[in-house]
Amino acid sequence: MTERTGWTRRMVLAAKAALTGALALPVPAFARSNAEPGVPATGAAIAPVAPARWETATADELRPYLGQRFRVSTRTHGSLALRLVDVASPDRDPARPGLLKRRLSVSAIFDGPDAQVLAGLEDGIHRLSHPRIGQIDAFLKTLPRRSGGSMIELVLN
Repeated sequence: MTERTGWTRRMVLAAKAALTGALALPVPAFARSNAEPGVPATGAAIAPVAPARWETATADELRPYLGQRFRVSTRTHGSLALRLVDVASPDRDPARPGLLKRRLSVSAIFDGPDAQVLAGLEDGIHRLSHPRIGQIDAFLKTLPRRSGGSMIELVLN
């Protein structure tokens, strides 16, 4: 291979790895602007949002999943489907120790027809999963609505 192209096997493999890594980057990583770095033409700062992970997820990282389906595994009813309808976070949390990864708590509210089934069970630890975020065993709490029915809340601390 070196005689025909001047490339060694190691160079070809390195080029393939670089190309694969570049394809894995989100599209905004390649965007160019004539404005200052990090500031689009409109003047607002660009805040890249990393893929959410349950252990460190912030409200901003979970907002792109609004309206998407999550699965909850229960012992009595099997797999239930819930839809993420709201994500909230307090402005600050001064009582939280600084050594912990997540600086603010995050409240995620779920709804859907299966929410009533889950609300019929006691509040407790259930396995919540999403194809992109992964799964977590978390405490899910029932939130009653004024108009009747219930929603499900997950609080990440």
